[in-house]
Amino acid sequence: MPILVKDFTWTQSDRNLQIKIPLKRKRQDIDVFTTDSYIKIHFNPFLLEIFLYDEVDNDKSKCTVLDDLIVIDMLKKEETNWQCLEKTLSKEEKMELRTKILEKCQNEAKEKAEQKSIKKSQMDRFAVQQAMEIDSKQHSLMDSRRDAERNRAMDDLERWRGSIQNNENITTVNNEKWIRNSTLSINKMNLSENKNSPKIIELPSSDDEKKVIKTEKIEKKQTRKVTSVANKPDNTPVKSEYIEKKKKEVATRVLPKLRETRELEIKHTPRTFPTPSRESAAQEEEAWLRNITKARRAIGFVSEDLRPEEQDPQWCKEKGDEFFRKGNYLGAISAYTHGITLSDKLPSLYSNRAATHFALGNFNKCVNDTSTALELLKPPCEGNRKNRAKCIARRAAALARLGFLNKAIDEMKAAAKLLPEDENIKKDIYNMERAWEQNPDSD
Repeated sequence: MPILVKDFTWTQSDRNLQIKIPLKRKRQDIDVFTTDSYIKIHFNPFLLEIFLYDEVDNDKSKCTVLDDLIVIDMLKKEETNWQCLEKTLSKEEKMELRTKILEKCQNEAKEKAEQKSIKKSQMDRFAVQQAMEIDSKQHSLMDSRRDAERNRAMDDLERWRGSIQNNENITTVNNEKWIRNSTLSINKMNLSENKNSPKIIELPSSDDEKKVIKTEKIEKKQTRKVTSVANKPDNTPVKSEYIEKKKKEVATRVLPKLRETRELEIKHTPRTFPTPSRESAAQEEEAWLRNITKARRAIGFVSEDLRPEEQDPQWCKEKGDEFFRKGNYLGAISAYTHGITLSDKLPSLYSNRAATHFALGNFNKCVNDTSTALELLKPPCEGNRKNRAKCIARRAAALARLGFLNKAIDEMKAAAKLLPEDENIKKDIYNMERAWEQNPDSD
């Protein structure tokens, strides 16, 4: 039940209102809730609740928390002097007004949240649009720069082509002028020679022309052979001192021996848990192991406390039989289980543990252990006939407890074939058949 605060003070003017609330303790949690007509301040175990005489502007008001004082400065909506700070209301009117104020504040908070979410979505949309515009401007700028660079490169290429064509035209014109000048000079020389002394030229006969052509062809072939021989590369090997030195180094280099292969044996630290060890879970695992050890000691059998000569499956079987006779079934199961870890080839450990599970009502585990014992009692012979019959009968009883009467009857009949003189097995068959007749849909 909170303690109501009455020792507060207040002052006013035509426009302002100030309330001072003293704090009983320093540095304590303070909850302040204000509206236009309601003030609630809670600092455990004290509570201040004021229903204001008139409305104030809550948005322009402020609250200051000092070490030993709370100061609330408010702005009145109307410039008047109040007759008192609080309204005179009954308990029911205060409750009704309080619920209305809370509903109004909740609605305003919802509206503000909705407006805030709408504004946020609008701002996000605006940000996306601005980002898209910036991207489009950047792309257009990149495109314009690329086009300008391409145009500049094309202009440079056209200028280079024009310069080359001009150079070619100049060279062709010069060549034509040179040829024209040379032909003119030759013609002038011929004319001068003809004027000075006329010459008579004797044309060769047809036979002489043939001989001259043959000799020219032979000379051309000989010149071709000489040029081809001269152009052929020299295939003689070139000796290099560096190559000879490297060959000698390779021939005299001794390679290192091959590494010997060995087997590397890795031994992992034995763990009780199947998961990898973690430092964060080490304390929990140790506590769990301690509890398990205490529970095992409580039932009378702990494998860690055994002496070396007691680490024998036969000794574990005898110890389990002793626990079973005394009614300590959990201790018997622990002893049989430890014996199985030492040697999993003894069918008596499985059959005795199945009997213990049957006594505890663990019928599924009883079925599994009897099946394992029967697999170990192979090949069937006269020496293990009674043990096989007991295992089959115990498995049949466990199946009957699990509701599989049809299978249990078949198993019990198989046990009766091995021990036809056993009256208990015959009685169990009779009871199972009567139960199956009453409930044939048990399977």
